[in-house]
Amino acid sequence: MAIVFKNRGHLGALADLSLMAPLAGCSHAPEYSILGSFFPVWIFCSVSGLILAMGARAAIARTALAEHLAAPVLLYLAMATFFACMLWLLFYS
Repeated sequence: MAIVFKNRGHLGALADLSLMAPLAGCSHAPEYSILGSFFPVWIFCSVSGLILAMGARAAIARTALAEHLAAPVLLYLAMATFFACMLWLLFYS
């Protein structure tokens, strides 16, 4: 079975260009050079979000609030994601 490409003309080319236009913003992502190796910034935000979530977990564990959590794993995952996104917005937006 052969694949047949149809000639879509100018309208098809315009549709292709309009679909690729949003990808132009992805040409350069923020990155840092550490010892000659480039690391994307999202790695630092993710690690920082995890560290902040671990700190929040320690604070919650000291209180009586920890006993009342229905799904603590989901809460801590959501907190890590929230902290990572807030750090990204704070420093790189």
